[in-house]
Amino acid sequence: MSRPPHSSDATERVALPGPVLQRLAGTDLVARGSVNVISVKTIRMWAGDWWAQKRSDVWTYVERKLAEHLDRNDLRARISESEFLIATNHEHGLAAQATSVRILEDVLTHLLGAADPADLGIRSVIGVEGGQAVCKRIDPTVILAARARRDSERSPVRIAVDPADEARRTPVAFTTAAGAALRVDFTLEHVVNLRRNITTAVRIEPMVTHLASGRQASARALTKLSDRDIAFIDESTLKYAAVFARSAQGPHTPELILPASFRTLGTQRGRDLLTGTAGLSLGLLRGGVMIELVDVTRGTPAGRLLEVVGLLRALTRGVIARVPPDREALRVLRDARLAGLALDASDLTGEAAKIAMDIMAFGRDARGLAATTILQGLPAEGFFAAAETAGLSHASLRATYPLGKQAAA
Repeated sequence: MSRPPHSSDATERVALPGPVLQRLAGTDLVARGSVNVISVKTIRMWAGDWWAQKRSDVWTYVERKLAEHLDRNDLRARISESEFLIATNHEHGLAAQATSVRILEDVLTHLLGAADPADLGIRSVIGVEGGQAVCKRIDPTVILAARARRDSERSPVRIAVDPADEARRTPVAFTTAAGAALRVDFTLEHVVNLRRNITTAVRIEPMVTHLASGRQASARALTKLSDRDIAFIDESTLKYAAVFARSAQGPHTPELILPASFRTLGTQRGRDLLTGTAGLSLGLLRGGVMIELVDVTRGTPAGRLLEVVGLLRALTRGVIARVPPDREALRVLRDARLAGLALDASDLTGEAAKIAMDIMAFGRDARGLAATTILQGLPAEGFFAAAETAGLSHASLRATYPLGKQAAA
């Protein structure tokens, strides 16, 4: 697959004022991918000989937009005639880049009437050396593609992925211990940062179909399968995840969320399977793969959960727990040091008013337990507003079909 038009391994250097260097010193903002430089060079070129008279008005408008989109404690500074540095304390990677793109879009649209992607001059600061910011140009079309709430061929995590390699790993079929023939199709969900409207993680979704009836099995039905059957689904999920793991590395790409059973990963054999799957090296797991434990309930022993989460945190980027809409189930999570909590829309039943109450209750009960709270598998975009109102940080739409079937539809 060809590189995006702005993608380059070359770096550029930009001088930084002393006060900016002092603000960045001693922080991990650069390492987290939270620092970007935006350029209004396009406006300067358009103004031509009038730039000396116009620049003050341009700077004033940029500063107004910086104040509008950034928090009070975020760092913002003009570092040259046409460049501004932005450092966000609570966002990194794609979310931080999306903030910079949005600010520059607003500025260009207001002053030039349009914001052509070719004019979106955004660079990520990847280091600070000798009083200069070491920058790498980012491709704004990747950010624009990451705004999509559904998976597509342009999804950022699909960069450099061989479609044939993916096709070999989905679907898979097997016969359960009880003699039922099942098929597992894998697809991807965009997990959207609600504040910045950008995909910051991509979640694998296994869809299990009962071949005799053609019906899709519910999450509740899957919990009744034997440990061996669950382990087969988890192993197949790991093999599918290996296709995307390399595209989910570092702070500038979406993380990959990999669902698996606590019953599987709570065993040494299951953890050996995690680290032993071809294409899922320890470096890749730690670099961008999150584990979603899909069957944590009020009956899960708190001590055992704490132990397993600790072991998985040492092997991966972090652990998310998928929980039922049950306040009691959250109590076992209080000391588990989870990276996130997820509520799946398939667990929400009843009238719309009851579903809304369950979402609000999850937002309230999950507050303070994890930095990331996700309402996933939503049937329609309208529920994103409910997730935001509930104070959740992320939401995702349920992917109905694998990508190949979407394209054929």
